[in-house]
Amino acid sequence: MAVPITWEVPMAESLTHLISSPFKAALEFIKLIVLGTGILSLPIQMLSIFVRASSISDDKLDFRGQAPSDEKVGGELASIGPEELLPDFEFMPLPIGGTDKYAEHKLRFSHMGLFTFLTTLLRPKSRGTVRLASKNPYDRPKVDCNFMSDPADWPMIRKAIRVALKLGRGVKKTGFPLISGAIVPESESDSDIDKLIVQRARSVYHWSSTCRMAPESDDAPGVVADDLRVHGFSNLRVCDASIFPQTICTHTMAPVVMVAEKCADMIKATNAGKS
Repeated sequence: MAVPITWEVPMAESLTHLISSPFKAALEFIKLIVLGTGILSLPIQMLSIFVRASSISDDKLDFRGQAPSDEKVGGELASIGPEELLPDFEFMPLPIGGTDKYAEHKLRFSHMGLFTFLTTLLRPKSRGTVRLASKNPYDRPKVDCNFMSDPADWPMIRKAIRVALKLGRGVKKTGFPLISGAIVPESESDSDIDKLIVQRARSVYHWSSTCRMAPESDDAPGVVADDLRVHGFSNLRVCDASIFPQTICTHTMAPVVMVAEKCADMIKATNAGKS
């Protein structure tokens, strides 16, 4: 789940001008096709910022420093668990507006350039569901993301939004022309931030774990075994992000490719054994 924190910038500093000017969009498309250069030859997102909540102070939002993976304390080796080393937030710097409502880009934001920190909660406690809509296999399933249903998610995303606002102030100090807030809370109070969350919470479409890999006897029973076979079936495998035992703290494409390669190897091994 993410909340876009967006500022107005000069049109030339944003990809928004490709929406506002069909001529510029056509020109950039021709440059891409003919020369392989131009704005469209570059990824919209070139980097990401991953942050642990524990690395940021609650009061001044100062960076506390890296948490060591192993540290000697009083002559003894104190190991920090892997959960404590995982990032909690991701900030995606985007030269566009972070809303996924195209109509809003056309109507409200067509006259301004936009820059966004897409502020993402990487380890939400809230859990959604995927259910069959009917007996017709061609009907779309009923998907309920159930964002922010767990109270533990609220202080985490509030902190992430405050960090994004501080990052924006830092970017502006370096000279980059953030003009004014386009999608920002009215203040940094809990109530104003919560109002923005309710209005702007959106998916980043990195859904996972609806067919999680785990034993049937697990506290949270799994759907597939470690060979990706659905429990109770010998000839049905699931091979996508849905098999992750829990939400991963990064983008899903590369891990899904890894799962697919492993699944292909297992299928080949099974077929070789039959022959």
